[in-house]
Amino acid sequence: MLYRSTRGSPTPVDFTSALLAGLAPDGGLYGPETHPRLPPGWSDWSYEEAVAGSLRLFGAREVDSLVADAASTFDHPEVAPIVEVGGRMVMELFHGPTLSFKDHALQVVTRLLDREVDGGVILAATSGDTGSAAISACTGRGHLRIVVLFPDGMVSEFQRRQMTTVPDDNVTAVGVRGTFDECQAMVKQAMSARPGLLAVNSINWARIAAQAGYYIHAGARLGEPFDVVVPTGNFGNVFSAWTAKQMGVPIEVITIANNTNHLLADLVAGGGAVPGRVIPTIAPAMDIQVPSNLERFEGDLSTEFLAGWSTDEEITSTILEVSDKHGYRLDPHTAAAWRAGEPSLGERPQLVVATAHPAKFSHEVKAPDRMSDLFDLPERVTVIDADSSALDMLVR
Repeated sequence: MLYRSTRGSPTPVDFTSALLAGLAPDGGLYGPETHPRLPPGWSDWSYEEAVAGSLRLFGAREVDSLVADAASTFDHPEVAPIVEVGGRMVMELFHGPTLSFKDHALQVVTRLLDREVDGGVILAATSGDTGSAAISACTGRGHLRIVVLFPDGMVSEFQRRQMTTVPDDNVTAVGVRGTFDECQAMVKQAMSARPGLLAVNSINWARIAAQAGYYIHAGARLGEPFDVVVPTGNFGNVFSAWTAKQMGVPIEVITIANNTNHLLADLVAGGGAVPGRVIPTIAPAMDIQVPSNLERFEGDLSTEFLAGWSTDEEITSTILEVSDKHGYRLDPHTAAAWRAGEPSLGERPQLVVATAHPAKFSHEVKAPDRMSDLFDLPERVTVIDADSSALDMLVR
């Protein structure tokens, strides 16, 4: 399996080279030359077999024990359980160490990086969940240093404290006076200027390959064609679903869910979309106007996806409605997905992707006991302007 840059760089690389490089030398994102097809028997795969199988098909080597070790960090025996709520299926991806779907890929990707390098600096931008998931995955790996940028004042207090209360010397949490898009641009600029920095954002193909694994496992469990609704801002999680579909998972309709920052929904609707000012919302992981992974998609969004978006008020009313009717609490991102999926409900099962635990966004919801002291711990954070020179001082 070989990988090429989305910007036309002629030199292909293998999986490990793409993993370590993150960005291609021309600033593009790596993607596979072809999409592998699932082998016979995939519908019997366990979660661990599905994630490891996806990684192998994309060229990773010796990943079975690594994936099993990553899965052991999750609280639920099924790792990514699917529960029935009001006639729909909800895939809960929030049972990992930091209560976010990002744990599924980052617990794997960080182990891959740890195996391949003897020391290095991981640089990441986060709109809320990637940062804490990457930091958690680096715990106990002191020879890997991690610097995480987040938009100061634009993540929930729970999300911020998950990053800023970690006492490990190899962790630097950086609040940026700006938006996630500016954080992401700073990361890309730093990686282009300083080869050797390691990426764990979904600009790294290994993230997409690992995330495709839970869609493969969902297909194995459902055992029939199904639709999927994915809350997304950076297009990474929904692109992972589309990738799994190309591999042979019987996914029919993929619906993108946005919040008030609905550039992707506008593109799916067939209209032009010019990135505008990021609007802070109660679903901060989707507060993005420049979705990096869109560069990997070469088709017509309006024919490949459906989409919908919700205001904060609509998200809040959906949370209350689902709680009242079905006794199930959604986080704001999953609530946006629930609402976006309503127009396409039909005869096929609809899988709503629950990307975060509701406790991350509401004091009314009890967090796991292991996080009971999160709001009592001291914080360590560096605040900088959205200026690459300020970041350069931190990654030297």
